[in-house]
Amino acid sequence: MATVERTAYPRFPKVLASRDPQVCYTPMPDELEWARRSTRGERPRLGLLVLLKVFQQMHHFPALDSIPVAVVEHVRTVANIGPVVQFGYDTQTSLTLFRH
Repeated sequence: MATVERTAYPRFPKVLASRDPQVCYTPMPDELEWARRSTRGERPRLGLLVLLKVFQQMHHFPALDSIPVAVVEHVRTVANIGPVVQFGYDTQTSLTLFRH
C-alpha cells in the first residue's frame, strides 16, 4: 500500500526532513521575479510563492493551515521577505487567495 505522501492527494509528512525544504521548495530566480511582478506587497508575494512551490510538489492546493511552517520559513528566507510578514490571506475582505 502506498504511503500517504504518495497517494492521489498527498499530504505533508508528519516530520519534514531537514533537506526537503531546500530541495523541493526553493523558488527559482524566474519564479521570484514573476511573483514580484505579479503581486502588490510582501504578504501576497509570500503566499503566492508558497502556493506555487507546494502545488509543484503535491499537484493540488492543500489547506493553508496544513502547510508546514518549515516550508513557509524556507520560502520566506529565499524570497528575502522579513519575519514580520505573516503567511495567510484575509478571505473576508480580499479575493487574493482565489486569484492566486
